[in-house]
Amino acid sequence: MQASRILASYRETCPHNTQPLLGQGRGRYAPTARFKPEVAQLSIEGYFRSVGTRLDHVAVEDTQKDFTNVDPSLFRIIHSAMNHRSAVRILYRSMNHPEGLERVVHPQAFLFAGRRWHIRAFDESTAEHRDFNLACVWQAESAPKNTDTPIDAVWEERVHLELRTHPSLTPGQQLLIRDELFKGAISRRVTIRLALVRYVLKDLDVAEDPKTQQPPEYQLYLHRIEPAEFVA
Repeated sequence: MQASRILASYRETCPHNTQPLLGQGRGRYAPTARFKPEVAQLSIEGYFRSVGTRLDHVAVEDTQKDFTNVDPSLFRIIHSAMNHRSAVRILYRSMNHPEGLERVVHPQAFLFAGRRWHIRAFDESTAEHRDFNLACVWQAESAPKNTDTPIDAVWEERVHLELRTHPSLTPGQQLLIRDELFKGAISRRVTIRLALVRYVLKDLDVAEDPKTQQPPEYQLYLHRIEPAEFVA
C-alpha cells in the first residue's frame, strides 16, 4: 500500500514521466518517451555508489586497489582529537625521514586523494597546515596544545577550476574529449578547496603548462582558476 501511494504521488507530480502498461494488470507502469528525471539527477558514478555491492545483475570489475595499511586504533585517536579540537602527538615517517619524526598536530579533517587517506592538520613544528599520509602515521597519542590552531586559509577558500581540452589535440580529438568529459561543452568548471587543487589536477591528468605538458599524457589543461565567490 505504501508503494502504491508513493507511485500515485509521483504520477501526480510528474504526469508526463510514466504511462500504464496495457494488458499487464493494474499498477504496472513504464517510462514514457518524454521521461525526464525529476527527483534526482543520476549519473553512472552515483548509480554504482548507491547500489554498493548489490550488483548481482551487473558484471563489474574494480581495478582500484588500496595497499595502504592504517591501524584502526590510530584512526580512533585522531578522530577523537578532531571531535574535541585537541592535539595529537604522532610519529610520522616519510621518504626524507623513514625512521620517523615526532610532531604535535591539530587534525581537522580526513581526505581521500590519490588513492590514499590523508589528515589535514596544523603542524606545531612548522607552524603550517599540512597534509599527512595517514598510513605513514606510525604512532599517535593525545597531547596538549602548545598553541592555538590558526585558521587554515587555503582550506577554507574555494576556487573554480575551468578545464578545457588540450590545445595540441586535433579538432576531432578535442571534440571526442569534450563529448566524453564535458557533455559536448567547450569547458567544464570544478569547484574545490584551494588546498586540494593539486590533487584534482593530478588525478585528472590536467596540464598546468600546456606548452611543456603535452598529450598523450595530458588531454586537459587548466584554462584558469578563480576565487569561487567572484565567479557567477
